[in-house]
Amino acid sequence: MTFNTIMTILVIVFLLLVLGAGLYFYFRDKTLSGIREDVYQMFLKAEHNPNFTKKGKQKMKWVLSQARILLPKWAQLLITEEFLEKVVESWFQAVKDLLDDGKYNKSL
Repeated sequence: MTFNTIMTILVIVFLLLVLGAGLYFYFRDKTLSGIREDVYQMFLKAEHNPNFTKKGKQKMKWVLSQARILLPKWAQLLITEEFLEKVVESWFQAVKDLLDDGKYNKSL
């Protein structure tokens, strides 16, 4: 192996370790259910905010922008807005499903 190959491997391993440590510390402090709870609270704030004249899309954009702020800066660089929107949308659908009859059974 050449020196450049070894250095490249070391840099990649180092970056993976830094990323792994960052994810560990983030999720140690903020579990997935904690993040869900925060996003759910944002949905409630958006729902009761009289400043939103349009329904759906305007509220969803606000929730997404607030949810993105909750992420650490390094995670904001890695997680695209489209991915975050899909995750939040799935949580929103799950909450709606749970609220309709008290069960999570995909019966909207």
